Amino acid sequence: MPLLETVIHYSLVLGVVLAIPMVVALGLQVLILGTQSHQTSTRQHVASLTQPDTREHPVYYVGFFHPYANAGGGGERVLWTMVKAIQDKYPFVVCVIYAGDSTSLADLVRGVQTKFGLRINKDTLHVVELTRRLWVEHKYERMTLLLQSVGSVVLAAEALHAFVPDVFVDTVGFAFTYPLVSMLSSRIPVVSYTHYPTISSDMQTLVSSREAGVSNDPVVANSQMLTELKSVYYRGLAMAYAFAGSFASTVMTNSSWTHNHIVKLFGIPRMTRVVYPPCDTQVLAEFPLDERKSIIVSLAQFRPEKNHELQIDAFAKFLEANPEFVMPAGAANVKPADILASRVEPEYPLLVMLGGARNIEDEARAEVLRQKAEALGIGRQVHVIVNAPWSDVQSWLRIGRVGIHTMRDEHFGINIVEMMAAGLLTVAHDSAGPRMDIITPAIRCASDGKPSLPSEADARAYLKSSDSVEFPVGMVATTAAEFAQMLAFGLRVTGPVERALQQAARNVATTKFSEAAFYTAFYSRFDPVIRWLDIQRSDD
Repeated sequence: MPLLETVIHYSLVLGVVLAIPMVVALGLQVLILGTQSHQTSTRQHVASLTQPDTREHPVYYVGFFHPYANAGGGGERVLWTMVKAIQDKYPFVVCVIYAGDSTSLADLVRGVQTKFGLRINKDTLHVVELTRRLWVEHKYERMTLLLQSVGSVVLAAEALHAFVPDVFVDTVGFAFTYPLVSMLSSRIPVVSYTHYPTISSDMQTLVSSREAGVSNDPVVANSQMLTELKSVYYRGLAMAYAFAGSFASTVMTNSSWTHNHIVKLFGIPRMTRVVYPPCDTQVLAEFPLDERKSIIVSLAQFRPEKNHELQIDAFAKFLEANPEFVMPAGAANVKPADILASRVEPEYPLLVMLGGARNIEDEARAEVLRQKAEALGIGRQVHVIVNAPWSDVQSWLRIGRVGIHTMRDEHFGINIVEMMAAGLLTVAHDSAGPRMDIITPAIRCASDGKPSLPSEADARAYLKSSDSVEFPVGMVATTAAEFAQMLAFGLRVTGPVERALQQAARNVATTKFSEAAFYTAFYSRFDPVIRWLDIQRSDD
């Protein structure tokens, strides 16, 4: 009997221990999702505001977790092109956008058409306004990645309480929300589109090598103890990120570089595929390839990781090595507005840096670039233009001759594709997305520091038969000296080599990265999700 009593005693204890997490999970489910009555009420509310075509198929609700849905960047283009793709093929699906913007549905749809040229059907669209976006945009002084990841879970909890979808789509990269969705309901598949990993091996290497950078403060880089502590923190964060990512049902990445990191972290290679982001190249590809001016165009937000300083250093080295291109002291200053209005023709090369500023910090970075150019004595040949309207950006792309992009480990680079489509001879950093996906094959510097240039014979062969002959689509560089070499080549090259480079770049930009290519790749990943929902519903 004592043995039996002992067994019963420990069985009860074990039962209580096992019951605790189940009770906690159930409590969280009720707390976050609300009661069944609440869920039914919210779904009825959304149903009353939307009009899906359910004549041949019952309605499904696909929730898009994208707190900055009203912004105008590449991530938002991916979001809204996904919505458009779903509306085109699945008229029975209602897209629910979890957004942190206080914008009416009509204004949001109108903005999407203005920014991206996409016509969104309001009848199958609903917006859930999130009020806790501060959790993911707050500038934490320390452990930013961890605290913003925790904040994304809080924000996702608010989203799911407001409305429980049939499919949860994360188009930002907040992987820490995936376990929350799976814990609350195993019936909700998680679809992920990842633009870049929250934590990567490159970031860990940067810290362990004590190299200062965007993600490694110089104070930490100069301290052995702080470096060790941050290395432990990054390893722990990477393990947590990998665990969270494993809850995704299917994962799409925007480039081969991102794909390789995500496969290594999430550990679900069969469910992970590259889906290049859609690039609106149709209008840009119609720009004439001739009559270009000696203008170097940079197109990137004024964020620290874009490394605009390298562009100014490279331009300064180019002018130092080619004094005939330096604007004389007595020459009149050239105003950007006069160039765009064709009132003046620039006699000397100009570096025109176009980019958006999200806040006052970005504005300050733009001003630092102007000061740097002045300090190097090239201020009159450098124009830093903040938040230019898209019409002006297109005008610069129409008349510019060379495009430049200097971010290291750029996960993709939509702006690079846009410059290539517009006909610019483009040079980008020899890493990540540009190296692996976009500028391939590329012109790069040989061991002697000089570019390995294509021959005129190869150029003529490509122009004669572009389908069977391979030709470089652009240039890549790493150091300021290498970028300067590429600028010199881009500004001087003429004839068949110039035209072959332009046409090869435009061909890649308009086929490999088109909206049509995105639709095909997206459907290949999303069709199985719809079929899974159908099977699940038929079993009920």
